[in-house]
Amino acid sequence: MASPPDSVRLVARTHWLVGTAILVSAVFLRWLTSQLPVEFGPRTYAITGGLAALYLLAGTLVWFGAPLGRICSKVAGLIYLARPNFGSQLWRIMDSAEYREHFEKPNR
Repeated sequence: MASPPDSVRLVARTHWLVGTAILVSAVFLRWLTSQLPVEFGPRTYAITGGLAALYLLAGTLVWFGAPLGRICSKVAGLIYLARPNFGSQLWRIMDSAEYREHFEKPNR
């Protein structure tokens, strides 16, 4: 299988990095607070795990050009808009013709 275009790879890798950062942060926070009288409930870990899964799934779906990849990428990309210089660039990529064509190729 051929590698996706550079713009698609950038979006997929960004989602993967954010998902990985969420997981690493949750593990680090758990380790950091394990000896303190601070307790995080199961809902905290469920939300954190769900967010990490969303970003990791979005990156994977974008990389392989799956039809739901564009939708997951847009949902995951909402958080990037908090940083306009970064988020705007990714949203322009997600609106580009090259990005859309990646999802329209037959025989994936």
